[in-house]
Amino acid sequence: MKNRILKTIFMSVLISVGITGCSDDDKLPVDFDDLNVTGQPFATEISSEGSTNINKLDPASSSFSKTYQLFSLDDGFDVTNLSVFVSFAGLTTTADEALLYSIDPSSFDNGGTNPEVTINYNGADILAALSLPQTALEGGDVFSYRLAFTNEDGTFSDVSANFDNQSADHTFGSTVVCIAPPPAGTWSVDMADSYGDGWQPLTGDGGGPGIIITLNTGEVIELGLCTPYEDPGYDCVPEFSSGTQTFEIPEGTESADFFFAGDFWGEMSFQIYAPSGNLVASGAAGASAGPIAINLCNE
Repeated sequence: MKNRILKTIFMSVLISVGITGCSDDDKLPVDFDDLNVTGQPFATEISSEGSTNINKLDPASSSFSKTYQLFSLDDGFDVTNLSVFVSFAGLTTTADEALLYSIDPSSFDNGGTNPEVTINYNGADILAALSLPQTALEGGDVFSYRLAFTNEDGTFSDVSANFDNQSADHTFGSTVVCIAPPPAGTWSVDMADSYGDGWQPLTGDGGGPGIIITLNTGEVIELGLCTPYEDPGYDCVPEFSSGTQTFEIPEGTESADFFFAGDFWGEMSFQIYAPSGNLVASGAAGASAGPIAINLCNE
């Protein structure tokens, strides 16, 4: 990002390292020398299906799944149990961590080099595990999940500092939202770029929409900040450090899926406002690419 010269230099360095500086071992997902020291099994997420949002209006309708691959000194085959714990941090109440799922090796797919396991999460299960009534939920509340792995040496949830690229797979969260038809009218998005050179998310080579809204009618709305050196053709704001974009959601729209395309440099931030003027979603600089949770509970 920054400018074309910087991107060219950056890519040249990556290509050079990829050709001359990496052995086959460097391309593996873990440092096995470090794994040998810690002895701790862990998982890496290899796929995810469905939104992790929990619908305040109907928690049982909320479901998603994640598939993990297990790693250890014995290639994950020594893992005898995978446990999932959940806790709750709400605006008006909290709940201590409780066991959500306990999965034994009979559920593992052992057909590959390392076992794989798919975990199916459901809102009704989550509330039951925490003994929470649906009435305790408010928009913006957060469920937090933690994975723990058991082998003959004990139970482990953490990985060493050298496993930063894997540690995020052990914890993640769900946001409580109200999943309902989006209100019709004029929406607005405040956008900022801390470096001041516009938005260049991962979906494009130096350009592309930062926020993509897809309506159930098939209409696609693309929003972003223009860059000073290229205009990829999407609707954008002509300021490079900040700006506000508006868009319309027509009457009768049944659903609107919001997606953030990602930000390699950690410069992009945004706030989304419904026609009422209420803040319904935001993303801080460094937010990861993925679906944007729109909280309509206050609409």
